[in-house]
Amino acid sequence: MKRDPNCVFCQKTKEDYIVENKLAASFLDFYPVSKGHTLIVPKRHVRQLWELNEEERHAIFTLVEKNKAILDQKYQPDGYNVVVNSGAAAGQSVFHCHIHLIPRYWNEDPKRKPVPGQFLVPPERPQFKGMD
Repeated sequence: MKRDPNCVFCQKTKEDYIVENKLAASFLDFYPVSKGHTLIVPKRHVRQLWELNEEERHAIFTLVEKNKAILDQKYQPDGYNVVVNSGAAAGQSVFHCHIHLIPRYWNEDPKRKPVPGQFLVPPERPQFKGMD
């Protein structure tokens, strides 16, 4: 399975995983916007959602559902954001395909943290130029 030694998501191990299957895994977000914020990734290093094969897409969305069940039981959130940022212009900052599963709670701070990449991305982001 293709891995990138410079990719932070490729460095994750079974000890980091919440759940996994043959082609995908989930783990907690490094910078959560809410309690339980989870990332679901393919085990194979691919940069964009569009590069996944059919089996990987199925494996990832199976884990989205499994993680939701875990979060429902553990935290009882009031709703969820399911977010994919694909490309630097869309707010992607780690170039390993990933889906954010973000539990939302009515009792959170009224200045709710936005979903990753929710706001317009400035036209100049030199650190990501040409990466997508």
